[in-house]
Amino acid sequence: MRTSLGCPISNGMKVILLKSVPKLGKKDDVVEVSHGYAQNALFPRKLAIPANDSSVSDLNRRKQNIVVENEIKKELLDKAIKSLNESKISMAVPANDQGSLFSKIHEEDIVEFLLKNHRISIDTKFITLPDGPIKRVGDYELKIVDGDYKTKLNLNIIKK
Repeated sequence: MRTSLGCPISNGMKVILLKSVPKLGKKDDVVEVSHGYAQNALFPRKLAIPANDSSVSDLNRRKQNIVVENEIKKELLDKAIKSLNESKISMAVPANDQGSLFSKIHEEDIVEFLLKNHRISIDTKFITLPDGPIKRVGDYELKIVDGDYKTKLNLNIIKK
């Protein structure tokens, strides 16, 4: 069947989402939508591009590169943490004579310390403190979890 303009009628067209669209899909999903919705809503607002052979192969290549990049990052992080665990990491902070810290140590403080002193970059959302923010001098075992990657980091808090 054809329209009055001679174009074939089809149920819809496949598009690659450039951004997450509510009730439709997430970024980089390939979804099927009506021609009108794609032409009048998604394309003008740069939310999607047509899913042709070259754009789908580009998307697959980009996804593969992200997977490889994440694997490399995890390997480098694992090597760095293993080398750090061999030597004890000590963080000197102001504390009173009883061992209570003047200010709590949060994940952000640990990330900043590791970046500044050991050149290791970790996102704060991957670090888990066992009992919340650190309040006292002592040895702590931090969990670092990023998806299926899990490791531990030993941190020694000492009085400055």
